[in-house]
Order: sequence, then structure tokens, then C-alpha cells
Amino acid sequence: MLRLILKEIRRLPEVRLILINRMEFIKYDIKKGDTLESIADKQGISIQELINFHNLYCGTTNFIIGEKLPIHLQSLLLEKKTKEEISKIIEDKNFPLKARYRCEQFNTTKLEDRISFHCNTKKEYTVEKNAAHTRAKVKLKEYLYKINPENMALAIEAVKELEFDKENVVLDLNNDNTIKEVVNFSEIKEKWESFKPKLAASEFYRQVENINSKAAEDIIKGGGLEFENEINLRKTYDKSLLYHVLFNDYDAHKKREKNDILKFISQIFVNIPIELELQHSIIKEDDYFVEYRTVGTLLKHKIDNSVLENQYDKFYKPVIEYGFTEYNYDYRIRRMVDKKTGTIVNASALMKEEVKNNYQFITQFDLKQIDY
Repeated sequence: MLRLILKEIRRLPEVRLILINRMEFIKYDIKKGDTLESIADKQGISIQELINFHNLYCGTTNFIIGEKLPIHLQSLLLEKKTKEEISKIIEDKNFPLKARYRCEQFNTTKLEDRISFHCNTKKEYTVEKNAAHTRAKVKLKEYLYKINPENMALAIEAVKELEFDKENVVLDLNNDNTIKEVVNFSEIKEKWESFKPKLAASEFYRQVENINSKAAEDIIKGGGLEFENEINLRKTYDKSLLYHVLFNDYDAHKKREKNDILKFISQIFVNIPIELELQHSIIKEDDYFVEYRTVGTLLKHKIDNSVLENQYDKFYKPVIEYGFTEYNYDYRIRRMVDKKTGTIVNASALMKEEVKNNYQFITQFDLKQIDY
């Protein structure tokens, strides 16, 4: 059928002339070892797309039938594209699963019931995955925030540019959807090296340096540790809630020999490791979506309360006055997943670390998919 249509078009010179005028093409000289597949791959198109375009303009003697290069054929007619256009086509082909997300995060610190610190962060991301869900590209597009006390905004502004560099990342994923490797680590590390002089010249850094020069040096050293090797940078992504929500093993359909254990460091106490036992369940499911819930239970027997109480008496009791009560950690995540694509449509998370009635560090996180 296609051949008949093309044949009829060629009989109408004015139609063919219009088509040629509207479409720029190049002549590609066939080299030894070339195949239709290899040429199509370089153009980021399918073999059939290549054949259709060539046959439209080539004339009857150079017509391609089937999916092999004719022996007599010395050149192909290809649509003219820039390198950037070809790269974009190939990229879209390699990452067909695309989503755009808006995230809002509230970090709140409470002394008794009084808010002593509050930060509202809004970010917009694009997230692209390959068809096998083994590689993902994450890119930060927008970054907005409100913070109280307002003078702490200097710290955020000082590193805001770096956030865009760090969150333009390519990740290889394990079979359980967790992060396996930061593919473009060396590129991100180079951006950190270029950013260091800007950080040292920032108003935030100068203010810290005027008060405590060692503390200022520790800011640079801390960044250096984060970008020192790929493992450290991967841990940074693991702690960020967008990555924690998207790239984690939350499938409640899976049979597990034992529950996963999530390990991290307390935000209230210094160098205190925390362990949560995770349990995954299905809230609801239909033909199109499944909603998962993950709840973390604090393993209290792994914590020495006397150490917590000593730190509390040193850092918090002078301000709060009330004595140490009970330490607890609340961890809950809900994810709504499109069953056809495996893409998270929306999600919410709550993490609350507290010394009951006295001190609370609360993180609330909401994610929603918007039009790409």
C-alpha cells in the first residue's frame, strides 16, 4: 500500500516539489559496515522511518524494499537535523517514561508547642526513566523557599546554585528500584570544584568567617566530603525526600523474608544512629492504580537512653527547663502508583522525631505529578 501511495505521489511533480521545499534533507554516503539499523540509530529514528523518508525523495532506481540496504545503493537521503536535534531525539527514545513533579516540604522545629524554626521549600523536577526502569534522569527546574528566622535565608542563597548542579543527575537503579550508582558523578564533582570559590565569596560565608573562621572552613570541608566520592554523593540523594520517595523498595506485593531496616543519624541528637523497621502495605488497588503505605517502627532497644538524656540535659534543658521524657520517631509514607507505567502519581511523607512534649523536629513532604 505504501509503495502505491508513493508511486502516485511521484506522478504529481507539483506535490513532490512542495514536499521537498518544505523538508530539508542531506545525502548520506553509505560506508563499509553500515546497515539500515546502524544509520537509523545515529539519527535517533526507526528503520521504517528512515526507509519511508528515503523512498519519498530517492527516485525509483534507489528504492529500498525490505529492511536491508540494496547492494547497488551508494547513498541515502536523510532528513537534515542539527547535532542537538539528533541528541534530543535519541535522548527521548532512550528515556520514554517522563514525569514532571512539584514537591512541597515543610520543616518545623518546636520547643514544647512553640515553633522556633520553620522552612517551606517548593521544588519542581523532571524525572525520566528508560523502559526497563534501570536508569533515571532527575533535573531540578525551580527552587522556591520561605524561612523563619529570615536571616537564615543567607545560607540557602549561598548554595542555591549548587543545588541545580547537584540535582541534574543520572542514576543507575537496582532491580528493587533503589539507587545503584550516580552515573555522572565526575561531572557533578567538577561543578562543585567550580562552585567553591563562589561559596567562599558569599555573604553567608563571610559572616560565618567573621564569627568563627573554623566553622567557615568546616562548611567547605563538609561540601568536599559530600562530593569526595560517588558513595558519599549517593548517600546525599538517599537522604533527600524526593529521591527517598521515588527510588526505594516500597512494593508491598513482594514477599520478603524479613522487614527492611532503615538506618540514619538523628537530627536532634549528635552522632546517634537511628534504626526503623519498615513495613509495606496496600491501602487500595484497582485496574489502574495501587496505593502503598510504608510505616517505620523505631527499634528502641538499639538506643541508649542515658546518652540521649545526657545530651538533652546539656543542649535542651537549659532552654526548655523540663526534664527528659521519652524519645520517639514517627515515619510514614504514602505513594500512589500508575500500574501501567510504574510511575508515582502523587505521594506524601511525614517524619517526626521528638522528645515527647518537649522538642519536635517535623518534616512534611508532598509530591504531585503535573503535565510534562
